[in-house]
Amino acid sequence: MKKGSSGNRKKRLRNQEPNPARRQYPSRDNVYELKQYQQRAREKENRRYRPAQQQVRTVSAPKHRTHAKKRRNVSGRVLPMFVFLVIALYLVGQIFTMAVRKPEVGVETVTYGSIDTPESFQGLIVRDEVVVTSNRAGTPFYQYAEGDNVKKSAVVCSIKDTASTDVLEDKLANIDADILESQKERADLSAFAEDIQRLENTMKSTVDSFAGKSMSESTSYLYSMRTQLESSINQRNEIWLSENVESLSQLNEEKNAYEQQLSQSMSNLTAPESGVLAFTYDGLEETLTPEAIPEISVDQISGNEKMTSISKVSNVVEGDPVFRLVTSNRWYIITSLPASDVADWEVNTWKKINLIGEEGTYQATATVESVEKGESQSRVVLSCNSYLNEFINNRLITIQLDSTVVEGLKIPNNAIVEKSMLKIPVECLTESGGNQGFLLVNGSNSKFVSVQIVSSDESYCYIEQDNGSIALGDVILQGTGETAVEYTVSEVATSPGVYVANSSMAKFASIRILEQNQEFAIVESATTYGLQAYDTIVSDAKNITEGQSIY
Repeated sequence: MKKGSSGNRKKRLRNQEPNPARRQYPSRDNVYELKQYQQRAREKENRRYRPAQQQVRTVSAPKHRTHAKKRRNVSGRVLPMFVFLVIALYLVGQIFTMAVRKPEVGVETVTYGSIDTPESFQGLIVRDEVVVTSNRAGTPFYQYAEGDNVKKSAVVCSIKDTASTDVLEDKLANIDADILESQKERADLSAFAEDIQRLENTMKSTVDSFAGKSMSESTSYLYSMRTQLESSINQRNEIWLSENVESLSQLNEEKNAYEQQLSQSMSNLTAPESGVLAFTYDGLEETLTPEAIPEISVDQISGNEKMTSISKVSNVVEGDPVFRLVTSNRWYIITSLPASDVADWEVNTWKKINLIGEEGTYQATATVESVEKGESQSRVVLSCNSYLNEFINNRLITIQLDSTVVEGLKIPNNAIVEKSMLKIPVECLTESGGNQGFLLVNGSNSKFVSVQIVSSDESYCYIEQDNGSIALGDVILQGTGETAVEYTVSEVATSPGVYVANSSMAKFASIRILEQNQEFAIVESATTYGLQAYDTIVSDAKNITEGQSIY
């Protein structure tokens, strides 16, 4: 054996590629391969008894594939959550907006309520009064206004022939001016010098007393000062004009001559008695007097009694009424009242009544002058000493007694509006597909048109005139089957109603008014097409049109 041959052989054996068949069962002589085999066997045994989770992790997918899968799972969850969040925020915003946003027009909820409805009755007014007529033709010139208190014998009106009186009045004014100028120059020599001086001192004091008010914001003091000064000046001028002075005798003679001519061209009409002035008449002043009340019948009230106005600028002829005077503050009302309402009324007792006038309602205390009781109606005479001027131009009057209470749906009068409706017999109404409407005739054919019924009664149904389906002059079928006949739409009626605002759009709903006062109305509830309790309506109908957006 060669030296070193054994070592070289071992080296070759280590470097030689092992035989696969022999690699499973290493030679006992090869210590290295034996150790490798034992190591692999131990690892195999460990893998056999390793928990399942660890085994999964050992064979998990590569990192880049795991991250991609995670990204897909996250994006799949985020997108639906984002969409849900957007929708939720939108709904919350809409709810908040509807909660805080106020309607553009005033609305209110209809509820049940009641109103007091006084019974109204018509009465005939009787007064102490006299009508004064003109005694000549000419133009009237009045010294008082209507409603003024006039004393007896006061000149209320002058009737002038202006063609001649204007010239004479101008000449008299010039003469008066000359007389006043002359009197001023000889004021110290006048027999009434002390009176003149006193009046002038009064005028000076008047001016001085108002001088401190010249910086005031209000100028009403000027009218008071003017009135006081005019009064003093007129008194002074009357003294000078009435003084008989020899140097002024010629002027006085001319003045007297012109005054006589003027009296022939004009007439002064005076008040025969003291009273309140009125410029209306009806020709019943001499028959409807307090003395004639027992003979005045309630049947004389026709409802057409009207007062005639007297013009204060138009020319008159002899016999024309010029003014009327009511000579007593106590006036009378003759009326017919339900016997049940006045069953306990006694003469000379006081009753509270309402007097209905053009300017409003006045509550008055009236005295029962007489009661003639009947089976159903009683003739009653009342007297009153207040509100004479408010009814001085009336012959008829409306009075109200104690009120009665009416209940129902209570709505403001301002919410009520009237609309034009087509009035169609209910026999024309038909139904198709759950909708109500009419069969519109077109030649030999008929076509169903759907309409919105606003209201109805036993004989007719009502639809808005501007409904877009049926119009005046259209021909529709009335009845059914062989008995159907053609009906031409030709009747129009008005219907009261309100604008319902249950949704965002205004919609007209008809109402049936049971009772009404100056502010509210009570309407019928539970109608088929009408207003219902707890509906929301527009408070003032003049501020909206149908179909207008409420919000």
